[in-house]
Amino acid sequence: MRFYRLLMVVLLVMGYGLGQAQVINFSMDEEATGKNTPEGWNEVQLPQNLPTFTETNTFNITNYGASTESADNTSAIQAALNAAYSAGGGMVVIPAGEWLSNTIQVGSKTVLHLCAGATLKWLSYDNRSHTDGNNFIIHKGTPTDVVIEGEGNTSIIDGQGAPWWEHYKDSGVKRGAMIRFGNGNRFLFRNFRIQNAPGANLTVGQSGRGAHTTVHDIEIKNPSSTASTPSHNTDGIPIWTQYVNIYNCMIDTGDDNVVTDSEAQYVHVWNCDFKAGHGASFGSYTVNMHHIIYENLTFDGTDCGFRLKSNRDRSGDVHDIIFRNCTMNNVEAPISMTAWYDDTPDLTSPAQAKIATTPEFHNILIQNVTASGYTGTKNGNDKKYNGIQIAGRPESYVYDVTFDNVQISHRNGVRLFFCKDIKFINGCTFTWERGNKTAKATDTDMSAVIEHEHEASYTWNKEPSGIGAIHADNTSEYTTYTLQGVRVSNPTKGIYIQNGKIIIIK
Repeated sequence: MRFYRLLMVVLLVMGYGLGQAQVINFSMDEEATGKNTPEGWNEVQLPQNLPTFTETNTFNITNYGASTESADNTSAIQAALNAAYSAGGGMVVIPAGEWLSNTIQVGSKTVLHLCAGATLKWLSYDNRSHTDGNNFIIHKGTPTDVVIEGEGNTSIIDGQGAPWWEHYKDSGVKRGAMIRFGNGNRFLFRNFRIQNAPGANLTVGQSGRGAHTTVHDIEIKNPSSTASTPSHNTDGIPIWTQYVNIYNCMIDTGDDNVVTDSEAQYVHVWNCDFKAGHGASFGSYTVNMHHIIYENLTFDGTDCGFRLKSNRDRSGDVHDIIFRNCTMNNVEAPISMTAWYDDTPDLTSPAQAKIATTPEFHNILIQNVTASGYTGTKNGNDKKYNGIQIAGRPESYVYDVTFDNVQISHRNGVRLFFCKDIKFINGCTFTWERGNKTAKATDTDMSAVIEHEHEASYTWNKEPSGIGAIHADNTSEYTTYTLQGVRVSNPTKGIYIQNGKIIIIK
């Protein structure tokens, strides 16, 4: 009898007791206050209608046969997830230890919880198909109200990506994302670490589906694309849908840190640290992309800062973009906008007919940004490594771009191609270190720091100050102006100034 009681105690501690699992403390109380919704935008919806978690609807994967000694726990983990789904919602617990698995599907009203010290590890390159392109953690059907969470950066999802990086250019090799939810609504990802991703890390949405997603306190770590063992195309958080909040994340990876792509709308990214990577990016697929704010970001050794990129076969109308309150240190290309992605701008090219996928970049605000400390030796060219580059196309200029209180010091200068109504206001400065020249706020123009320009027009510190908060009221009694100071009687969608404040009209 004494042995039996002792055995019951051990089983309970391990989560086996009577088929029940230890209940994990779960709360959504802080999520609502963390939304930080820009004025005039609809709120990102959080998971809702989740059940109260008890022993009855908490499912420890070990109860379904998962073992740290197993070479493949896919069926056991999936069985626990299926049990949570069949119960009308539940929590699946991955305890401390290392758990190997292949693709798993998460259904509605499910919380997948990684305990401290838990590592969920994708099967190795040698034990997976190289051509199926499957992702690791995906949606089951069209789910709603899903949470994937951990207990900090010792709760790890590991992709064992190194062999995949070596073969990333091999024909037929398809790597897949670590997490991808391309259908459904109301997803929350919080408090864990993703590392060694074969391809993308946490992909949000697909073709405009998979909306209303919140990501916070996620750490993403992969080698840079220039490391001795580089990772390739390991985008941190790619976004292909609407209504997304991302905050308090650290991303150190081999491609874009955060990137919005086609159908990305009403995306707000703030309070993140970017290390290695290609920056706060847009594209290269930029169909139907608008209303995106990156703010309060730090960049340290990142390849790019603000990076808008596309080409005439994959774009369209791109507008209402804000990048503000950001600090960059040792960034190769602080501000880059190009409609010639993967090409060098051809300054002799005649204008082509505009088509549905021709890039049209406009109504962009870059505000309160500093960049300095670039220690590389790469010279400026027509593709990258410039302090500022704006490159539209002869048939579709980049226009209505405002630099407000932007201070850049960089080895290389400024390049402006096929753009107009570019405005520098409120004391912007630019230092071209290699040319030993500075455009000061008191100068009449910035010609001293322009390395190359073609079919471009700009104004330099000629507009009054007083730009304030974002609003979205197009019925105001105040007169409406464009960012270039032109009065507008009937403003349509875009960024304007009313009563000294920026407004966004949808």
